[in-house]
Amino acid sequence: MHEPPQSGSEPSQATCTTLHCTAVRSQGRGNVLHPGDPCPIPPMLVETFELSCFIPSRLDGRALEAAVVLAGSGAPAGAAVVYVHPYPPLGGQLRNNVAQELSARLDRRVALSVAFNLRGAGRSEGRTSWTGTAEQDDLRSVLDMLAAGRLLLHPRTHSAADRRSLLARMRARGFLSHDVDELGAIPLPAVSRTLLCGFSYGAMLAASVAPAEYPQLGLDYALISFPYSVLWALALQRRGWYLQRLASTVCEAAAAGVGEQPASAHAPRLLFVAGTADNFTSIATYDRWWDQLRTKARQTLETAQPPVDPDTAQAAVSHTLHTARIANADHGWLRRESDMADAVISWWTPLQQ
Repeated sequence: MHEPPQSGSEPSQATCTTLHCTAVRSQGRGNVLHPGDPCPIPPMLVETFELSCFIPSRLDGRALEAAVVLAGSGAPAGAAVVYVHPYPPLGGQLRNNVAQELSARLDRRVALSVAFNLRGAGRSEGRTSWTGTAEQDDLRSVLDMLAAGRLLLHPRTHSAADRRSLLARMRARGFLSHDVDELGAIPLPAVSRTLLCGFSYGAMLAASVAPAEYPQLGLDYALISFPYSVLWALALQRRGWYLQRLASTVCEAAAAGVGEQPASAHAPRLLFVAGTADNFTSIATYDRWWDQLRTKARQTLETAQPPVDPDTAQAAVSHTLHTARIANADHGWLRRESDMADAVISWWTPLQQ
């Protein structure tokens, strides 16, 4: 079997050795309240530091293109968003309409956000795998950095002079309050709540990460246009594994919300956002699948030892798994991006605090 076609180009020394940074102070989008918005977010002015760079994949050291936004004072501390884009061979990359809409409305409301190109997308090295296994490690490379509180710059694409210049600019803008000994690592804010925001193929990858892998990050999941009916084409023989992993996450998340838990414990939550005119998965198919996930989670709780009573199990599942149907929106959200973003913003609790 031949490898899928190369979708990304190797980063050239001529174009990639400079770290591009901007600091912006502007009115965050999303401050206009629409009729029926259940969770209005107060307007704010927040300065941001935007960094375009390359980071190494933990799998094989491939250079992955990334866009990192740090928010200054005024943004809620401890919250982060990671955007995961659609399938690279079909044009998926970090600058897609869904990620850009969410970024415009969320980046000044969290301490940190990261959008990145998977292997084979944009200027990232490598090529798309057949089953998404390599891309899972690309995503975990980002999460590893959030957990460690430091952004690793790829040494082959960023010189020591570039890194010194970046640190100096961060310090001048007030985004760096202490000396840094390791030039290859950029300090990141501490994170305790993280939204994995996956779109299409990116939703498949986001769902592959179990909450228990990164308990310190407090993972929640916004799965937009999950490619349920075409998962076989994106993951081949691994389709069943992705669905089982997601079902296990729902069950484990519901269980985490039952009984007495430490005050610091986080019970993960999941949101599925789908258009009723999705091009690949009908809304009836989504509804059946979502009902199956709820039923499995509820039965798992009711048959646990000790068992959970049906009412408590139902309440736990309802708290864990949420769905949003956007009328007449298709898989790609063309001209419906704001409706999709409204669903995410009104659901994720760190944005409402």
